[in-house]
Amino acid sequence: MPSRRILLLTALSLPAAWAVGRLAGPLTAAAIAVRPPASGSSATRCAACGAADHAMLDARCPAAPRVLG
Repeated sequence: MPSRRILLLTALSLPAAWAVGRLAGPLTAAAIAVRPPASGSSATRCAACGAADHAMLDARCPAAPRVLG
């Protein structure tokens, strides 16, 4: 059986949880509206450096790991 303190804290936290839930929808919509559009896709951009002239596994990528020797 939960104590009176636990029941009281639960009862008092429910309105705060409800308010946070109500604010989550508009904040998510605002974040989507403010986000800039994508400038390419994973098929057209290098994932390592972001360049559009080569793919990730291309040897021309400046961010590709090199063999030291």
